[in-house]
Amino acid sequence: MAEELDLDGWFLSHRATFGEFQGWFKSPRTNDVSPREATKRVQEALPEKAGVKLFTGEDEEGGDRQNKNLYKVMIEGEDAEMLEAVAVQLEELFARVPGVLGTKKVADDSPSEIALVLDRERIQAQNINPTVVSAVVGYALRGQRLPRFHYGGKEIPVTVRFREQDRDSLDELFDFGVPTEDGAIVPLSSVSEPRYLSSAHRIFRKNKLTSREIPIELEEGTEDDTRETLVAMVANIDLPEGMTFAAGDGNQGLSEDLQGMLFAGVVSIIFIYLLMGFLFESFILPLSIILTIPLASLGVYWGHFLFGLNIDFLGVVGLILLVGVVVNNGIVLIDYVTRLRHRGHERTEALLLAADRRFRPIMMTALTTIGGLVPLTLQGSSSIGLGYRSFGLTLIGGLTTATLLTLLVVPIFYTFFDDLRATVGATLKRALKRGAASEGESAAPAPAS
Repeated sequence: MAEELDLDGWFLSHRATFGEFQGWFKSPRTNDVSPREATKRVQEALPEKAGVKLFTGEDEEGGDRQNKNLYKVMIEGEDAEMLEAVAVQLEELFARVPGVLGTKKVADDSPSEIALVLDRERIQAQNINPTVVSAVVGYALRGQRLPRFHYGGKEIPVTVRFREQDRDSLDELFDFGVPTEDGAIVPLSSVSEPRYLSSAHRIFRKNKLTSREIPIELEEGTEDDTRETLVAMVANIDLPEGMTFAAGDGNQGLSEDLQGMLFAGVVSIIFIYLLMGFLFESFILPLSIILTIPLASLGVYWGHFLFGLNIDFLGVVGLILLVGVVVNNGIVLIDYVTRLRHRGHERTEALLLAADRRFRPIMMTALTTIGGLVPLTLQGSSSIGLGYRSFGLTLIGGLTTATLLTLLVVPIFYTFFDDLRATVGATLKRALKRGAASEGESAAPAPAS
């Protein structure tokens, strides 16, 4: 299927209980098969085998949150084993929903381990402390480190444990003698039995509860309808006692991150405003520059709209960076206007002269910045699937509109706020004069009768 899927190469790997197929597209592309469409065709072509489960990829718990084509269901509980068992059942249920491409693999298969399960009745009847059993097994297999032995002016580390032939199989292990509190010795096999158990690679906890995500990948073109179906299903599923569905669809972490970025953006705007207030010795005139920030958002929106992209997390980071970049043009313009007015130019003349003389450096600065961002925007995703298109489009679109409109809008806002400053100043002076006059009248001595 390499030609059909437009693959330039592929990689196959497998172990005893796990296999993986990875493919990469040709560059430049010769057809328009998307990654999810290619995944769907491969899944449909693979034969069904008993005991074999297919995943569309691998997902890390809490990762890939900005993926709009992924719906995550999170369940919480106290028993990790029961949580995993229920998650497997839910994965099979969700996989049958129309519009679901498949589920992603959260972690590697749990490894098996040999566990010695103690018989509680027997150890109580024979008066054996379970801690002693654990110590005997650990002493025999791992050994016990003793104090260092001093010999010939050297310190020699010493570890004591059973001989290898006495600990190389389960039979020898169950012949280990376990002391009772009465002083007797009983074989380990009389109070325990071996079991093969699976142990979890990792356990995730949130709000003091064990959590498990089920990442569900959605087919192309039906994401919204499939998401609504899954939401309705989750609302009607009764989980075992002690287990619940977490609020949201597993993507609430992204919302929290966006709230944090929004707070950072607001704080950066406040800092920039205060800095410009000290620079211009006025806290009214910087408002004419701050208002260029919404102008940049117009370019961000149209840039993503024209390329058919949604703004992702890196795009939001670009917005925060854009706040500090787009005000530079306004600062350069208004600073020159202020200097011209100090030299005796009228306000309108100063604005026209500043726009004429600062047009070239403002445009050159913007064009060089935009030109440096073009290669980053045109570059595809990195080897880990991280794309910078939204980040680049955010900065390019915001800089373009902010630069073009700065020379038109900032002078208008400057005129408005300069009139406002003059009006406020005149009002305060009149108020202060009236206050001083009333105080003078009250302090004047009364005429003699």
